[in-house]
Amino acid sequence: MSTSIKFFINKNKKSKTDNRYPIYLRVIHNLKKSEGCLDLIRVEESDLKYWISASQRFDSKQSKFKSYNLLFNQIENEFHYFLRANFTDLNKIRSSEIRDYLLNKNKPIEEVYLIDAIIDFYQNDILNDRDKAKETKKNYKKSINHFCKFLSYSRLKKLHIDQFKRTHANKFLNYLKHPNDKFGKVALKGQSVNSVIKNIKPFFAKLQQEEVISINPFDGVRATQKHTHKPRLTNKDFKRIADLDFSENSKLDVYRDLFLFICFTGLSYCDATDLRYEDIKNGYFHIYRKKSNVSTKQYLIKQSKEIVLKYKGMTPEDRILPKRSLDKLNFNLKIITIKAGINYNVTSYSARRFFRQSIHESGIREGLVVKTLMGHTRSSDMDSHYFLVDEPILNEAKKRLQKHFKKLLK
Repeated sequence: MSTSIKFFINKNKKSKTDNRYPIYLRVIHNLKKSEGCLDLIRVEESDLKYWISASQRFDSKQSKFKSYNLLFNQIENEFHYFLRANFTDLNKIRSSEIRDYLLNKNKPIEEVYLIDAIIDFYQNDILNDRDKAKETKKNYKKSINHFCKFLSYSRLKKLHIDQFKRTHANKFLNYLKHPNDKFGKVALKGQSVNSVIKNIKPFFAKLQQEEVISINPFDGVRATQKHTHKPRLTNKDFKRIADLDFSENSKLDVYRDLFLFICFTGLSYCDATDLRYEDIKNGYFHIYRKKSNVSTKQYLIKQSKEIVLKYKGMTPEDRILPKRSLDKLNFNLKIITIKAGINYNVTSYSARRFFRQSIHESGIREGLVVKTLMGHTRSSDMDSHYFLVDEPILNEAKKRLQKHFKKLLK
């Protein structure tokens, strides 16, 4: 089964009134051909010299041709999205159906509604990005939902993508910061506001790169953050959690093990729960963090190995740990900390911070070793060009950490 699309200037359909040529879309599916005219301004005779048949694009820096090319790219992306979404039913679909579907997506860029464009951005650019972790995509979804609700609330659903200005960006900032009892909307704190804006900016950055807009309206738009001190998990409280008896509560036991494993390795939640047996060779693993794609490697200490052995043969997809959602992990950690007599908030991130503190308390001071264990970037370190963090060095780090945790858990 072969399916393809092609853009072409239909010279057989020259207008008798203004001598212009229409741009057509051709769809070939299951050896059947369907064509349709794109609802675009027709091109003049003098424009034909800029059309490249091989690439099906205009080779010109003029803004009108860039708009055409951008639209062709959008339709092409929509075509591939349609094929993926209907993969199992393609043999039942006619070429004319694909054509009609794509021609509904062919509004000139200046007529595309902003709310539709940003939803398409999430579906085509974010969801299909294999380098983005599941939780990262979830955060993008939440941010875009905030933005779409703002457009609806502010009666901007009919705003075109080139009409969103800095004043709208500032209004969105204020919208996030203030509550609205009528709609049941709560106010977000500065850090949360900036996280939302951080996920909206790439959409406008893409439009700017494609020269649809001249500036990113969110450049320089940022909420003032009130920095609060977050209590760190102490060694004493760590031991309290580790010493809890959950022999009669297997549910909490699983969540406690997930938390302890992160304390012992410093991995993020998603990296820890996605770790598989094939990733570990002789107690050693070398992976790339899902969030940043930065390398992290280390030897598992005895305490983390015991957790791995506890669930061996009990987890699907060859994972070394049971898979639980991050929200449920943090929720059950609240229950665990209450049982341990801890009166401050403890999350999965608390475990990663605790591992960093444990590195220091173990006597590991070499910066590149610390960054290797934590999975922090090393590109700006001159020493990274000369100093190799090899297996013997990591094995020594393992011994220090193992000794440290053994002392803590006495």
